Amino acid sequence: MYMLLKKMAKFLTIISLSFFVFLFSLNLSAKKAAIVIDFETKEVLFEVNADTRNYPASLTKIMTLYIVFDYLKQGKIKNDTLFSVSKKASAKQPSKLYLEPGSFIKVEDAVLALIIKSANDVAAVVAENISGSEKEFSKLMTKYAHRLGMSNTNFKNASGLHNPAQLTTARDISTLSYALIKNFPKKYKLFSTQTFTYGGKTYKTHNKLMLSYEGADGIKTGYIRKSGFQLAFSAVRENKRLIGVIFGGDSGSQRNKSLKIIMDKEFAELNIINKKPKNSISKKIIKSNEYYSIVVGTFNYKNNAEKQLKLIKRKYPKTTNNKIAKIVLIKVGNKKLYESRFENFSKKDAFQACKRLKKYKRDCFVRS
Repeated sequence: MYMLLKKMAKFLTIISLSFFVFLFSLNLSAKKAAIVIDFETKEVLFEVNADTRNYPASLTKIMTLYIVFDYLKQGKIKNDTLFSVSKKASAKQPSKLYLEPGSFIKVEDAVLALIIKSANDVAAVVAENISGSEKEFSKLMTKYAHRLGMSNTNFKNASGLHNPAQLTTARDISTLSYALIKNFPKKYKLFSTQTFTYGGKTYKTHNKLMLSYEGADGIKTGYIRKSGFQLAFSAVRENKRLIGVIFGGDSGSQRNKSLKIIMDKEFAELNIINKKPKNSISKKIIKSNEYYSIVVGTFNYKNNAEKQLKLIKRKYPKTTNNKIAKIVLIKVGNKKLYESRFENFSKKDAFQACKRLKKYKRDCFVRS
């Protein structure tokens, strides 16, 4: 009974995730965007407006940290190297440590201040001590970005404070997050740090989702008024790491909820794909006439579900040819929803069909 209830809960969760992801896609404005990639394969699992340019806000500091880590690796600086604080850096807008002009901060403290406090004064200190000025450092940041393949990114400062020419995309931030985790795995572990004490004060991480999400271990939040609430995020479940990025949240909690839904959905699909029998002796016998469905949308209204089926059938005839188009009424809690399905796939064909549709930025998952 317990296993049956567990399976039913997972089934309803997947339906619910698909529904919320659909709403997220439907209500997207130009500044809203999201992407999820598989760390191991670099495959894009989910994307909406992933190449729409937006202000990176404090996600900018991921590149600032990437350069610090690279300079540490090259031996150009050390963890105990002292960075001097200028009047210009000290005067930066909050969030900040309120460093005094003429004081010094160790590199290792600067790193934690950027990760946990997201301190703008510290970002400027790093920039000035590495490149002489923040302007020159921003040029270095852009060079690093283009070298990593972030072709739609241009940096103008080290902190993410608003500059109309400082732009990036969700895809580029996922590329940067991937590179940081891959190239500096030991330093990346610092992103899971929850508190940081400096000058007698203890600061807590801004990454609230990391504290509650199963398998989460980083990486960075961001916000300015013109960008909305941003988040670059990573989590590992059953040795599978996913990286997610979301732009343009209306609030921190809404941003976290939206990315949680999308990440959960992609982990759920991967669990279905990679699921293996727990007991090889009692393997389930799959009958030759057992077929699979692909779900291409979940809607509040039946007419929207019908439109979705017609759209998918018209645009992707090779994928849906000879398949049964069906609308299924489902319940999620007290809510009635209409699910758009194509049936009569083999297991292999169903997963291949969803893979093809995802390449065209269509949401899809497999149901047995």
